[in-house]
Amino acid sequence: MKIIRTTLTITLAAFAIAAAGCTSSGSDTTDTRPDITLGTVPDPEAAPTIPAPTEPTATGSVDDADPTLASTTTMLTPSPEADLPTEAPTDVIAAPVTTLPGPLPEPSTRFLELGTFDRPVGVAADAADSRLFVIEQTGTVVATDDESDAVIFDITAVPGATFTTGGEQGLLGLAFHPDENLAYVNFTNGNGDTVIAEFMFDPATYNFDVTTYREVLIVEQPFANHNGGGLAFGPDEHLYIGLGDGGSANDPNRSSLDPSSRLGKMLRIDPSPTPTEPFTVPADNPFVGIDGADPTIWTLGLRNPWRFSFDSLTGDLWIADVGQNRVEEIDMAPAIGGRDAGRGVSFGWSAFEADERFNEDQSPDGHTLPIATYSHDDGNCSISGGVVARNSSFDELNGWYVYGDYCSGRVWALDTTTVTSGPNGPVGTPRIVQIGTVPGLVAIVEGPLGDIYAVSNAGPMFRLAPA
Repeated sequence: MKIIRTTLTITLAAFAIAAAGCTSSGSDTTDTRPDITLGTVPDPEAAPTIPAPTEPTATGSVDDADPTLASTTTMLTPSPEADLPTEAPTDVIAAPVTTLPGPLPEPSTRFLELGTFDRPVGVAADAADSRLFVIEQTGTVVATDDESDAVIFDITAVPGATFTTGGEQGLLGLAFHPDENLAYVNFTNGNGDTVIAEFMFDPATYNFDVTTYREVLIVEQPFANHNGGGLAFGPDEHLYIGLGDGGSANDPNRSSLDPSSRLGKMLRIDPSPTPTEPFTVPADNPFVGIDGADPTIWTLGLRNPWRFSFDSLTGDLWIADVGQNRVEEIDMAPAIGGRDAGRGVSFGWSAFEADERFNEDQSPDGHTLPIATYSHDDGNCSISGGVVARNSSFDELNGWYVYGDYCSGRVWALDTTTVTSGPNGPVGTPRIVQIGTVPGLVAIVEGPLGDIYAVSNAGPMFRLAPA
C-alpha cells in the first residue's frame, strides 16, 4: 500500500473515460456496462474494464484557473434563470445556510487532494476522533489526518476469516458504534457472501482487536456483483445495511421485491446479540410478525445501493441506486420527527428502472419513484452517492446533496430545498448543478467535522472547498 500525503489546489483539466467503456448497448435485457466495477476486474457479465487513470485529477473552480472556466456550471434539470440567485439574500445571510429558504446560493467549488490510497471505496467517521477512516477495497482501513496515516485494520490478519476482493467484492463498508468501542465492517468472504462483522477497538489508537472478531450477519450472494456494501448507524442508533439484488442482470431471481429475501434491501438491526442470536431485530421493523417475510428488512426494491446516508439535520434517508442500462436514480425517504425514514418503503426495482417500467412480471403498484434521475448519455454509467452537507466549513455547500458518476467522474450538487419525495413521486423539480470532476468517483462522504470529501477508486481523496 502506498499512501501519499499532499495538500494542493487541483488544476482545472478535462478528463474523459472512453465512451465504449461506460455506455450501454441500448438493450434492456443485458447489463452491459460496469455498474460500480472497481479496480481492474471486469463485471461478471463481461462488461468492459474501465482502466484507472494513471494521473487522476479532480476538476472544479480553482484560484488560478482561467476565469472563463471557473464559473462553468451544468444544469441537468434547468429552472428559470430568475429562480437561481448566485448569492444568499442579504437580509437573512446571518442565518445558517441550511435554514435559509431556497433556492440555495450556488457553490463554486475546488477539490483539494489529501492523499492517495489503495483502491479506496469510502470513508467512515467517528464523532470521538477527528481523523478520517479510509476503507480500502483490498482489506485495510487507514486512519488519516494532516499529520499521519496509520493502518488500524487488516482483514487478512483476522483469525478464522476468509476474504475475497476484486470487481465489486472486497472490504466495502465500515461504521463505528455510537456508544461503544465497537466497529462493524462489511466484506465478502471466501465464498463471495456478504459478512457483517464486529470488532472491539482501542479508543486511543482505534486499532482493531482482530481476536474479537464476531460474525453478526451473513447474506448468501448468488453472483459476484451488486453487493451493496454500505453501513451506517441511523438517527435511532440502529445499524443499517445496504444490499444489492444479488447480481447478474435483470434481477434474475426477482429478489428485490421479495420480502423473504434480504437481497435488494436495506436491513435494520441492533447488532447486540441475544442469548440465542448474533443480533437483535428491532420490534418496530416493518416486516416483524409477517408470515414469510424477513424481519430484518427496512426498505426494499433496490438494485445496488451505492451509497446511502442520513441527513444529519432532518434524518431523511438518501440512497444512490445504480441502474441497469439506461437510468441512474436518487431515492429519498423523508423522516418523521427525525426518525423512521424509509420504513417499509419500496423503491421499485425491478418493476422499474428508476422511473421507467422494467420487469413486467413485477407489480407496478406501491412503489416510491426517485426524486432525481440521469441517463447514460455522455459517458455516465453508475451513480456514486452521496451526502447532504449540513455542517461544512464550506458554507455555500450546506443544504446541497452531493453525488456523482463513476465512469464520467462528474460531481453534481442537488438543491434539497427544491424537491422532496411524495407517495406519487417527487414533489418539486430538482435543481442540479455540476460542481467538478473526480475520475473513478466511488463515494461522497461527510467527515467528523462536517466537511465533505470525494473518493476515487483510482486512489485519491479530495476535500471540497470554496473556489
